[in-house]
Amino acid sequence: MRVRLFRLRTLRYITYVVLVMSVYLFWTLLWIEDTSESSNNLKVLNVPVVPKSRKVQDMTNRKSDPDINPALKTFNCRKLFDGDRVEKTRAKKYLAENRNFTQRTNLEMRTLTENCDRYKEIRGYHTKPMSSIEEGFPLAFNILFYKNVEQLERLLRTIYRPQNQYCIHIDKKTPESVIEIVQLLTDCFDNVFIASRLEIVVYASYTRLKADINCMEDHIENGYNWKYLINMAASEFPVMSNHQIVEILKSFNGANDIHEVFSTMDKNRFKKRYYTYIDLRENDGYMIHSNDLKEDPPHGLTITKGNAYNVFSIDFVKFALSNQKARDLLSWSADTYTPDEHYWATLNNLYSNPFLHTPGGCKAHPDKKPFFGRYIGWKDSNRCHSGHFVHNICIFGMNDLQTIKLRHEIIANKFDIEYDPIAYMCMEEWIRNKTINSEDLPNQNVYKKLDTFQN
Repeated sequence: MRVRLFRLRTLRYITYVVLVMSVYLFWTLLWIEDTSESSNNLKVLNVPVVPKSRKVQDMTNRKSDPDINPALKTFNCRKLFDGDRVEKTRAKKYLAENRNFTQRTNLEMRTLTENCDRYKEIRGYHTKPMSSIEEGFPLAFNILFYKNVEQLERLLRTIYRPQNQYCIHIDKKTPESVIEIVQLLTDCFDNVFIASRLEIVVYASYTRLKADINCMEDHIENGYNWKYLINMAASEFPVMSNHQIVEILKSFNGANDIHEVFSTMDKNRFKKRYYTYIDLRENDGYMIHSNDLKEDPPHGLTITKGNAYNVFSIDFVKFALSNQKARDLLSWSADTYTPDEHYWATLNNLYSNPFLHTPGGCKAHPDKKPFFGRYIGWKDSNRCHSGHFVHNICIFGMNDLQTIKLRHEIIANKFDIEYDPIAYMCMEEWIRNKTINSEDLPNQNVYKKLDTFQN
């Protein structure tokens, strides 16, 4: 009896559940049909889908050339040179908001130099001597170039004069596409050329010195009657106009302005051999530091530390290229560390090496001799207000302009248009104004001191 009653109750429960589910399904089907008809009666509006707005940065503000980045020209260079706090704050804000500036593209540079006459006119090259003094005192320049062809072109535009001669040494690691653009650039000038022999330049190796030697040989081979040679890196920029440089060099009276110093001499650079490995397949190389002891310098020469970049008289250059003792020193330097920092200084040091009889050499103690060739902000000095260093050398920025304005050196080392295009633009403007106004040196007597060290 109990089993029968249980079965009856179960049957009723199942019937109830089935009934409820049937009603639910019925009303669901009716709702679906109704909404389908309603949707078919709706008018379809052709409303475009608006994507979520996103801030797009104007890439023009990231260009390093003021001719294609008008924002750069809004800054007052005169105020920046005077140290105006408001203008410096404004410039600092702009640089912070627009980091990683880009140079002109290869295509832009190629297009720029297609028509040489128009190119020189548009870019403002001085195609005539600016004064009779400059015309009668031609100069030669070595420019060592690796990358950033726009900065190279802007440097050349600043220092170019038709009476001068310019040799550009291109590091063979440079891409062929960039070398082609430099070739197009030099083809627009009779007195600008690429070095006949190019080196794969390895930092601190003999190849860096050889790059300068190659350009010097080309300058002499061309038979051009220049008075002094200045070797530069493409990352440097002049502190003086060409007119002022000529005034300075005339006061040297044949003396070389080559940096020499004993107090910071590091003899480890030439006590052991440093080999240079060149990979011709990859156009690259590196230094190998060995424990092999090196022989003493030839002819009993006293090695003297100095600077890679200097100011050389034409007689000194001829001496360095042809004198046997100088050539022996060059060969001996091939497996030393940074030979470009001792080769020139050793040849010029007649205080320790009087038997060389180097033209324009210095007979005074190296540590007492002035040096006007370069203004450099070493990391251990207080000369760098930008706070940015590469290989322990300051990359000058707009915070350094006020100091540079007061310097008496010929060249400042160094700048980077991709780091601070404002500073570079202002340096260009400053030198151009000096040139147009034929500014003389504020104190020429300070440079005459160098002549006294020959005697």
